[in-house]
Amino acid sequence: MNQNFQAIVQETSEDNSSNDQTFLLSGVLIFFNVIVMLFVGLYWTNPVMHEFISGSPLL
Repeated sequence: MNQNFQAIVQETSEDNSSNDQTFLLSGVLIFFNVIVMLFVGLYWTNPVMHEFISGSPLL
């Protein structure tokens, strides 16, 4: 019984690196998505930013 418990503990400690990488990748993707949404929202609603990027005034 004790050996089974030790084997389970070893497996979970080995899998933690995969979980850490998953959380890191998820965080990066969420951060990138928020940045893109803010950029698009400002591009559509802010005339100064729209004119700076596209060169034409916002209609």
